[in-house]
Amino acid sequence: MSVTNTSDKIIVAIDGMNKNDAISFLKKCPDISWIKVGLELFTAEGPSIIKTFKDMNKKIFLDLKFHDIPNTMSAASYQVSKLGVDIISLHASAGLNALQLSKEATLKGSKEINNKPPEVIAVTVLTSLSSRNFKYELNRNSSIKENVLSLSSLTYKAGLDGCVCSPLEVKSIRDIYDDKLTLVTPGIRFDRNNINDQSRFMSPEDAISSGASKIVVGRAITKNINPSKIFSEICESIS
Repeated sequence: MSVTNTSDKIIVAIDGMNKNDAISFLKKCPDISWIKVGLELFTAEGPSIIKTFKDMNKKIFLDLKFHDIPNTMSAASYQVSKLGVDIISLHASAGLNALQLSKEATLKGSKEINNKPPEVIAVTVLTSLSSRNFKYELNRNSSIKENVLSLSSLTYKAGLDGCVCSPLEVKSIRDIYDDKLTLVTPGIRFDRNNINDQSRFMSPEDAISSGASKIVVGRAITKNINPSKIFSEICESIS
């Protein structure tokens, strides 16, 4: 399978870059189809950064993880749906009403400008949280897996398009929902000694084999001395 066919499964997180750095990076790596724009870059550069990347023919996962009262989440989702992004993220723990209203708002906003509506996916449990963090810092009695499955059920009930989960939980969700949910998995690592802020992680090929629709890879590509080469190698590994 070619790089072109597999590149749609890899979302490259360009966090930590400014506008000029991001443009330069993407010009060096023309095979990259998908990018993730997170809070840091979006806050620093503003909504206009989306047009810059769309003009470069990139597909965009706008990962702002909205988590607020239903009206606020709905209003924010309406606004970003008019930017032309391809995926947006919410926190599933905001609750059923917030998720449903946010999805409806994206349909309304994108229709007003004749755009294809973005996929709306819900974050279950952040991949930076370990079982110990989850139990003792957040005072949760149930396991991470149980919470992920519960939140993925809420996501499906709300009519959203998919979930963000760690690769450790993706198979369990896929077994329940088959292809009814897009499953996006951060927490992708190549070296157990270089996991940075991830607690629940897996290799690219194992994540895809477990059922991930798309994997999010950041520093392993963006900080590599030859990012285009490592991107091609990841494409080969998951083909």
